[in-house]
Amino acid sequence: MLGETPQFLEMTASTAGRPYTLGYFDRPGPGPAILYIHGLGCSKDDFLEMASAPELQSFRLISADHPGCGDSPYDDDHPLNIDGIVNLIENFVDKLELGSFLLVGGSLGGLVALLYAERNVKRVAGFANVEGNLAPEDCMFSRNVIPHSYQHFVNVIFPQIKKAVSARRGRGFAQHLGVLAKANPRAYYDYAFQTVTYSDQGNLLKRFLGLPIPKCFLYGSQNRHLSYLARLRESDCTVIEIPGANHFLFYDAPNHYATALANFARDACFVSAPRSSS
Repeated sequence: MLGETPQFLEMTASTAGRPYTLGYFDRPGPGPAILYIHGLGCSKDDFLEMASAPELQSFRLISADHPGCGDSPYDDDHPLNIDGIVNLIENFVDKLELGSFLLVGGSLGGLVALLYAERNVKRVAGFANVEGNLAPEDCMFSRNVIPHSYQHFVNVIFPQIKKAVSARRGRGFAQHLGVLAKANPRAYYDYAFQTVTYSDQGNLLKRFLGLPIPKCFLYGSQNRHLSYLARLRESDCTVIEIPGANHFLFYDAPNHYATALANFARDACFVSAPRSSS
């Protein structure tokens, strides 16, 4: 039996004293909350399909658009970086008055989630990292941005990125292309710089493994080449390969993805949630 319908809402959250309107969805559920943080040029739509997944009906599902993504406007005159997004997520969570919750972050959202978890570790019951940035190799598109002026990025680089996405095979890249069409170019540009800096210099893999909470890393089977998978498997982190999937595994294999999240939530975080039989 499916749960309730997602509610599409808005909230004003602040960073550095400046308010931003965040569009988000909140799918009620009888159990604890799962908060999804999306990646570069992505949106809350990346998690919306999970609202109808039978495996996740026990949970409350929440995801917000970063400014300049999805339904959240961006102020071009006041650029944001990754640290600013983390501050907004903190304010967003505070206003929702969430108790202990499962944190899920995809791609750039995995970086945001890691930084949030470090600062709010007692609030996070567990962290599912969905091919989030942990090393320099993870800057798939953001690294193409930073050598260029904004005008060159808008006129040349951003169209090239969209063309590269459209050339990739699979449902995930096709779905991402549609979401990317709504992304504000200025926000995409501004977020890329600190994403690369953190990935190159932030020692993110060590910091992720050092989190004193249950954690897992989900990756698509087409990305078995990720250099740090062996180190993750040697740690206390649960490593889950999603079959038949690439970087946007939530679109490529939504059923496998939903089952993996539900089982991690039950095993690592929320004993009240039953394991999926799928």
